[in-house]
Amino acid sequence: MTRRSSLKAAFSMIEVLVAMVFLATIVVGILNMNYMSGKSSMDAYYEFLSIQLAQEPIEIFRAFGYKWLSKYGISHTLPAYPLDSWNAISSGSGDGVQYPPESELFQRKISLENVSGAINAIRIKVQVAPKSLNKVKIWLSQNIVTMESIVFEQPR
Repeated sequence: MTRRSSLKAAFSMIEVLVAMVFLATIVVGILNMNYMSGKSSMDAYYEFLSIQLAQEPIEIFRAFGYKWLSKYGISHTLPAYPLDSWNAISSGSGDGVQYPPESELFQRKISLENVSGAINAIRIKVQVAPKSLNKVKIWLSQNIVTMESIVFEQPR
């Protein structure tokens, strides 16, 4: 009789396999959640950095105003902000502009467009994208971050 009771107390192979499948499913779910959390945080970081890189020239151009900006297309007085071509962003340029080291993985295109109508204005469009294939392109969910603003001529 003791022999029968000891056999009933043991786990069968099917019960062990079911428990292993259940535990494996839980572990895969936890690992997937951890991966997606890391991917989301890296995407948010690089998106924030690209938005900041796009917003910077807009703020500078708006601070100078319409009159200065209307002449900027003719004479580029700020070498850190060239127009109408994709330019790499360097973190330690000699022009006094400092960026985080990850900014070197991005490129930026700034364009100006005259808007005429009842009031004269200039539309500033800044596009920021990852350079070629790098870790930013892998993590960032957007290919290009675009920001636009309009600078109006002050009425007289």
